Amino acid sequence: MIDIIYNPVAGPKSAGRIERVRACLAAKAVDFRVLRTRGIGDAVQMAREAAANGAECVVVVGGDGTIHEAANGLAGTGTPLLIVPGGTGNVFAGELDLPGTAEECLGLLHEGKTITVPLGIANDRYFVLLGSAGFDAEVVERMNHRQKNYLGIAAYVLVGVRHFFRPQPPLWLDLPGRERIEAQSVIVVRGRKYGGNITVAPDGNIEGDTLHAVILLRKGKWAIAKFALDLLLGRHTRSRHVMIRETASVMVRSGIPSAAQVDGEYLGPLPVRFTMSDKSLRIIVPKEFSEEREEPPAGDTLTRD
Repeated sequence: MIDIIYNPVAGPKSAGRIERVRACLAAKAVDFRVLRTRGIGDAVQMAREAAANGAECVVVVGGDGTIHEAANGLAGTGTPLLIVPGGTGNVFAGELDLPGTAEECLGLLHEGKTITVPLGIANDRYFVLLGSAGFDAEVVERMNHRQKNYLGIAAYVLVGVRHFFRPQPPLWLDLPGRERIEAQSVIVVRGRKYGGNITVAPDGNIEGDTLHAVILLRKGKWAIAKFALDLLLGRHTRSRHVMIRETASVMVRSGIPSAAQVDGEYLGPLPVRFTMSDKSLRIIVPKEFSEEREEPPAGDTLTRD
């Protein structure tokens, strides 16, 4: 039995994709059932129950938020996850090199391979790909599902522009070895990708057991604007105001209220501790998928213009 977790409001692509998933599996005489989410947290419980009931696989048809919830339900169970992306950002699809159609994604059930992904944890929530604190997390906090569903990526831009003109609090980052860094924002990644299929950590490895903290050192709203532009252009790693640190954990605090997010979902107010957990997730990916990377140089990655 394959359990399909479907979020009907994940984005404009979801409705069409779930029908193609039904047709494709029915044509192959696969035994499956469709579980439709109705609210926040449903996918966590559905995935947990699927694993407990011995499901062969859990297929998620939806966006990054639904995938994030299903991953929390499957953490440490050994039940594999297959993703059919249908949301707004689809960061998971970019990170895992998933094919573009529902039929091709379902083909991975027989033609793909299963990788084991160690999970990060932020406070009490597991995450697969990334977390952050500061400006972008505050944008996520101010987003609502209606905006994302109707406007897509444009909703992030609109909310981001509005929030840009508010005061931007600095952060304090505590890294292992009693090191403290003052920063404007931090993105903590397990793999390489960020929203919009942007490569934020070139040496990230989703199958590895560490985090990469991408830290904006320079303070102020215009530093945030330049950082965003550099991210889009792929030149942030050459900025003297950006530090990339491979680490096992990072604690983030702020003197005034600020926010944290994981996998594109609002986590809560700071403080937050991002670290590696003792749980993993099995994910079905294309056979060609590989995260083999050259070993990064020892010490900080801190390059200058």
